[in-house]
Amino acid sequence: MRLLEVHIEVEDIQRSLDFYKSIIPHNKITDWKDRSAAAIILNDGTAFGLWQKGKRGLFDGRGGEHVHFAFQIKPDEYSEMIGKLTALKVDYKEHNWPNGQHSVYFFDPDGHQGEIMTCDWHDLSNESK
Repeated sequence: MRLLEVHIEVEDIQRSLDFYKSIIPHNKITDWKDRSAAAIILNDGTAFGLWQKGKRGLFDGRGGEHVHFAFQIKPDEYSEMIGKLTALKVDYKEHNWPNGQHSVYFFDPDGHQGEIMTCDWHDLSNESK
């Protein structure tokens, strides 16, 4: 099993799409016909969805209003990610994990807290969390 998709609520679909396209490696963008949502399709097929605030999906589902999420990158991609956030003029905070790995935390234009991390949960001991 793997996580297939996550959707967050945003004020401005295009603004958020431009922001995330700049930092998320992807191979496809999917737009809803009514422009109420879009999804960035990562290279592994995972969808990161952007829903217009107040949008209701199938069976009255909603995107997350204030969400923390993390993406994993390879350690050698970390400096490039810092460069992308700097170019976007995003304030960020870095965290060094006891196992030597790194995370960078930021807030997107809608207040969602993103994290880019060089390890995964298998690599973190209980003392690291």
